[in-house]
Amino acid sequence: MESNEKQNGPMDDPKIVIIGAGIAGIAAGNKLSKEGFADFKIFEASDRIGGRIWSVVTDEEGNKAEMGANWIHGVENNPIYEIANENHLLQMRHKDKSLRSKDVFIGESGDVVGDRLVKEVDLIYGLLLTQCENFFANNMQATDDDSVGQFLQRKFAEKVDRYANGERHVRDLIFGHRKLLECCISGCDTLDEVALQDFGSYENLPGIHYTIPPGFDTILDILRKDIPKDNIVFNSPVRCINWDLGPESKYPVCVELETGEKHYANHVIVTVSLGVLKAACDRMFTPSLPTQKVQAINGLGYGIVDKVFLEFEEPIVGPDIFRLNILWDEDEPHEADLRHCWYRKIYSFEVVHERILVGWLSGKEALFMESLTEEQIGEDCVEVLKKMLKKDIPPPVRVIRTRWGTNPLTRGSYSFIKVGSSQEDVTELSKPLKSKGQPKPSVLFGGEATHPRFYSTTHGALLTGYREANRIVKMYTTAECRQPDTDEDSDDNEDNGLKMSF
Repeated sequence: MESNEKQNGPMDDPKIVIIGAGIAGIAAGNKLSKEGFADFKIFEASDRIGGRIWSVVTDEEGNKAEMGANWIHGVENNPIYEIANENHLLQMRHKDKSLRSKDVFIGESGDVVGDRLVKEVDLIYGLLLTQCENFFANNMQATDDDSVGQFLQRKFAEKVDRYANGERHVRDLIFGHRKLLECCISGCDTLDEVALQDFGSYENLPGIHYTIPPGFDTILDILRKDIPKDNIVFNSPVRCINWDLGPESKYPVCVELETGEKHYANHVIVTVSLGVLKAACDRMFTPSLPTQKVQAINGLGYGIVDKVFLEFEEPIVGPDIFRLNILWDEDEPHEADLRHCWYRKIYSFEVVHERILVGWLSGKEALFMESLTEEQIGEDCVEVLKKMLKKDIPPPVRVIRTRWGTNPLTRGSYSFIKVGSSQEDVTELSKPLKSKGQPKPSVLFGGEATHPRFYSTTHGALLTGYREANRIVKMYTTAECRQPDTDEDSDDNEDNGLKMSF
């Protein structure tokens, strides 16, 4: 194409490599394609796109289980919502539950707790979470080692101190359930890991939550349509990124695959998970990453959240029940060996289809669950359900579980701001790197852990893919942006007009 035909495309034709075909990598490729950049490759270590978005068909009717990302969190200025809405994919979260409206709270021995008490504790808990968020929002100073867990424990104890014996105990059970839920939301083992000071840096988008009945992976299929088929290369794990080839090299960066195959480029967009960076950044980059970036990688939290799907031959709960919330009693004696207590991290079993329940859990218990067989998992979960429902339950006909912690391509689920780290570490992680003597950034970073307000979410990951692709687009499509980069391309600039977790 002649230069006078490139008004909406690159003035030069840079070679670009994108590492990872999760939603950040696919979004970057989508943006580059739409802007007329053709010379790029997306190297994906697995045999599919999506990364931590993974929809699996569960039955002959085409129903899907979301192994990873589950919901569109919020509507206003959410790019995932916009794509889904434009393509008629949306369904309100829980709209399909029909008569299933009962959110039941049951003790591990089968005693049901009434709605009034649950609502009372929820009100207190919601107010305390807002207080946690206010430390960041109002620039209030927390102590360096103070955590969300410690703060909640102190303040909740003050709120319920007037209750005695059983009245206090049942409120503690509900509070414990809410903490387990928050562990899955935040992606941590315990809330004692989550930094109080920056808890409010995460931004909740306004609006209701939606599911995507055809599968969350349909979002990826839509984004992928604009990317030439040959531009995505599967089963191609990366061994090393040499980002300082010297002034004599035509290209500043070389990406070497595990096969030994080398690909030279002007720019590389790295979208691997924070878990992979934690495990491999010391050997993945030559020369080593700057000290500040390594400190950010090591300092940020990155946890494991898993799901257990139980498929039964017949429904095991009534048609009105949507979720069984488990109120674990930590005062009751139980074995400390994870083999006999891992399931105590599951905070609920939710009815996703009439014969299928899903339980969520996080942290070390989730990691231990990954080491068990499906049969062991099914047996343990059925024993829990028998006690809760006070009836005999047959073994499940199938168990599906996720293994995000031991998956070498993810090494966990999503990021959070850990005690000792801050939002500044997220910003540091997102900063591009320049090779020596190069006026333009050579290595760029995307993925959910690089978004300072939407970390842990799919929309955050998608926005970072757009952000880094736009960073490259600006280098080649306007005269002023061909000047040396100033590293001032911020998420705020990229989010204008757009505003994942599992």
